[in-house]
Amino acid sequence: MIFNMNKLPLLALIISLSVSAAPNSIIAIVNDHLITQDALSGQDLVKNKLDAVNQQIDILLQMDKVAQLGVKPKQTAINNMLKQVAKQNALTLEQLQKRPEFGDIMDSIQQKLSLNGLKELISSKAKFSISQAEIDQALANNPPGSDQLEVQIRIAQIAISSIDQTDSLLQSQDDLIQALLIDLSTQIQQGKSFTALAKLHSQDPSYKDGGESGWLVQERLPKDFIQVVKSLELQELSKPFKVGGGWRLVKVIDKRQIDRHLKTVKAALMRQKKGLYFRNWTKKLRKDAYIEIFDHKL
Repeated sequence: MIFNMNKLPLLALIISLSVSAAPNSIIAIVNDHLITQDALSGQDLVKNKLDAVNQQIDILLQMDKVAQLGVKPKQTAINNMLKQVAKQNALTLEQLQKRPEFGDIMDSIQQKLSLNGLKELISSKAKFSISQAEIDQALANNPPGSDQLEVQIRIAQIAISSIDQTDSLLQSQDDLIQALLIDLSTQIQQGKSFTALAKLHSQDPSYKDGGESGWLVQERLPKDFIQVVKSLELQELSKPFKVGGGWRLVKVIDKRQIDRHLKTVKAALMRQKKGLYFRNWTKKLRKDAYIEIFDHKL
């Protein structure tokens, strides 16, 4: 008989290192694939064998699409997951690689990452929008806690970490840099372009943009940096100050507050929409496939 269930495949991150064998009996046919009893071994996360069979059906159909579309996980992602598996099984990576189950672990990791990649690829082809009504309902179901506002700022800076000392051997690097920044500050206050001076003198990569940054989360900046920018009004120029190994002249060019809880709610709604889209896409795979499950063997 043919089933059209929308259960998504779930693969456990921690692969069991001692899987018991099961009788190798065919319990389902999916196109030209066979699902046997031993394919269901270790499926502890499902309620019954029918759920396990349907998970395997979805995996087979999706892996066929993985091969068809050429979805391949990156080696860095494989390596990172191998490290996680080793750590969560109290092994070093070298010890894990020596285990007799390592080949099966690699296959399972590659399958999981390939399925994730397929989901991202398929979901990326759809355009999702979130209505204000959906946001309001989500906020009603999950109201924000206290202190959910995130302060973000855009700055312009002239950053200098080193300077030529050949003509001033009696002065330290810090003194020379500070003196230069004081001179630049005076020029700016007299009408010289901050952007032009940043492009000419700043040693931070932002010099290309006249020293201007994108939006920065204020509380994630270095402590000394936070103290300076908090004391500044918009467009007010700071005094030269040292952070880490360099000196800076900074002004805050814009500031805004972002509701972190609202960002989280919107991200969750987007994940739900992508998940629903992918489940419906998986249902279509089933409609076009030959699926036969032998109930009497479950």
